[in-house]
Amino acid sequence: MLVLAGEGSAWSAGMDLKEYFRETEALGLGGIRRSQREAYGWWRRLRWYQKATIAMVHGWCFGGGYGPLFACDLAFCADEAQFGLSEINWGILPGGGATKVATMLMPMRTAMYHALLGETMDGPTAARAGLVNESVPLAGLEQRVTEVARKLLQKNWVTLKATKDAVRRVMDMTYDDAEDYLIRAQEAANFQDNTAGRKEGIRQFVDEKSYKPRLGAYDKSKGSGE
Repeated sequence: MLVLAGEGSAWSAGMDLKEYFRETEALGLGGIRRSQREAYGWWRRLRWYQKATIAMVHGWCFGGGYGPLFACDLAFCADEAQFGLSEINWGILPGGGATKVATMLMPMRTAMYHALLGETMDGPTAARAGLVNESVPLAGLEQRVTEVARKLLQKNWVTLKATKDAVRRVMDMTYDDAEDYLIRAQEAANFQDNTAGRKEGIRQFVDEKSYKPRLGAYDKSKGSGE
């Protein structure tokens, strides 16, 4: 389990403008491309990380911060948090994947307003727009994230990884392609899971009647191999 938090007043204020737009550009196209590879590579690694990831946004989240925000599987924020694509206000478009993130997480009209106006939105507004799962008062943010993290830790880790990958993969697939992918993904998960979690979960539910899937995860301590 990985929880991505920030320091100070910001979760992520975006790219360092002096470093990225002056010092990097002074190195020419090669320097720009190198910087982009480093940043995008880190976000890509986070997006496909082996464990479930949660963004815990307590403060500012701007521009380039939308990359790791989207890369995390779940996102929770404080009501006091502030989100923004302010690039339009100083003459550039929201790059670094920020525009893609906005259109992936929000309806088109909302994403368009967000990008064209460059206005900030607070936590509750970001939750309604779809940027985060939930917004809570700052004082209760860590407690809420911890609660969700503990629930995730109860799940079968092979299935958790396969599921988070599947949600991201099928978004850009046709229904038929997604159907085929999910069949193969389940077969791969069955092979990789040395605890035989799928069989154990069904056994506890159908045979033992010791738990109900809608109420939580099966008891992993009973799985073979653990």
